[in-house]
Amino acid sequence: MKDRVNGRSKVWLAVGLFFTLAFLAVSFPVGWVGEFYDHLDQFSRNVKNYDRDESKAKLEEIKSDYLKFISWKLQYPADRWLFKDMNLYEGALSVLNEDFEKAEKNDLKNPGNDYRASYMVGVARFKSLHAAFQQAMAKKDKKQMDAVVALVLDEVRADFEKCVESGPGPGANFNCSFDYDLTSDPNALKKALANPKYRPKYILGFPGDKNKSGEGPDKKNPLKIDPRNEKNAGSGGAKKVG
Repeated sequence: MKDRVNGRSKVWLAVGLFFTLAFLAVSFPVGWVGEFYDHLDQFSRNVKNYDRDESKAKLEEIKSDYLKFISWKLQYPADRWLFKDMNLYEGALSVLNEDFEKAEKNDLKNPGNDYRASYMVGVARFKSLHAAFQQAMAKKDKKQMDAVVALVLDEVRADFEKCVESGPGPGANFNCSFDYDLTSDPNALKKALANPKYRPKYILGFPGDKNKSGEGPDKKNPLKIDPRNEKNAGSGGAKKVG
């Protein structure tokens, strides 16, 4: 009888030990998931506020989070669910740093049907062509200015069109609709290209009166990514929602 009781005790001890170890094994990845989302929230906030240094620092922390999952042989679920948008984070930082070539040809070279990637590619291309237009305008090279306008109408407009067609609609995806309308109207486009470099933000509209110097926003005046409270989307983008 005593041996039977001792045998049952050992079984329950083994079961308890197994569940304790299993709980400990799961608790680490679960904690890492929480840290990852915290770092991602901070990264998004810093990008929105156009804080380059902090955005870079938070992206490095996200990369460190990824390495933790790899060290525990959890790369597949990490790639499949948590870190599948790493190229978008890299692209956002490249656009923030005005490294448009890296954003277009490296980070976001295969946007596929991801409207967010198409949008950032469009922003990167527009900003590159905006600089080219400004140089041509300074030289009074009308032929080059017209060539830049034609490129925007052809290539950049197509990026925003893909963004509109693949996105959730102007209610939740206002910027794509706004920028599609802008790059579809030659007159409005020329005015936007003729404006000097202004406060960077993920919208191609005209600079506001509050910031005529072209400087980036400070902490008291953070970058506005969603300008729905400022303007209404044009009909062109709204009509092309997929």
